[in-house]
Amino acid sequence: MREPQFHRRYDYDRQLLPNRHLAALDDVTNLDDARATSGLSIGYPGWGLLYYTVMTTLVPGEANVIIETGTNRGSSTIILAQALQDSGVDGHVHTIEIDQETADLATENLAAAGHTERVTQYVGDAKEYLPNVLRAIDGEIRVAFLDGAHDLEDVIREFEAVHPLLTRNAIVVFDNTYRIASEGEDPRVHGALAQITHRFGGNLINFPTVSWYTPGMAIWQDHPFDVRWERLSKSGSGG
Repeated sequence: MREPQFHRRYDYDRQLLPNRHLAALDDVTNLDDARATSGLSIGYPGWGLLYYTVMTTLVPGEANVIIETGTNRGSSTIILAQALQDSGVDGHVHTIEIDQETADLATENLAAAGHTERVTQYVGDAKEYLPNVLRAIDGEIRVAFLDGAHDLEDVIREFEAVHPLLTRNAIVVFDNTYRIASEGEDPRVHGALAQITHRFGGNLINFPTVSWYTPGMAIWQDHPFDVRWERLSKSGSGG
């Protein structure tokens, strides 16, 4: 593995966070203390990136489905639910965590953050359990935050599961995108993104100085406009 890099910030104004409970959890000055309160979350400024990206993707007048793998202690889940609340649109977050004890801590944090009704939690291995969750969801996926297991095969399987249900202009957010693997090692998220863009096309933008070891967040999108926009554009082109 390459040398670790850390881009989670502690020297920032907690009022920049959109949720008071999350701000209280992150009232820390170092990584060890952060892991004891908000767990393995992306931290600030990643929370801000995720919040504004999701809020500006949600569509008024539609039921916006958000999928998350890797609930951890619920910090990023709070961000997703807060974006729903603050946008004023209809929607729901479905999140999967593999560890029951960690999921229980997430339940407590979501309740303290005021987002119990906006989130449904599931406990299980996301790459195995995600298809069952998706079969039970009514509607297409507007946002997916895939932050569960980070081996290449795990990332690919999670993406393959959500891909058929994505709206054409949905976004898929990935964490830990830095090229951490050395020669011959599992290429992890970085390698998975290369395969995803090769197999599925789409557009990818990477934010390298976000999160902590492994740093980096990326956003994938198939197409910036949905089919309805294209139909309207073509129908009006004759002018």
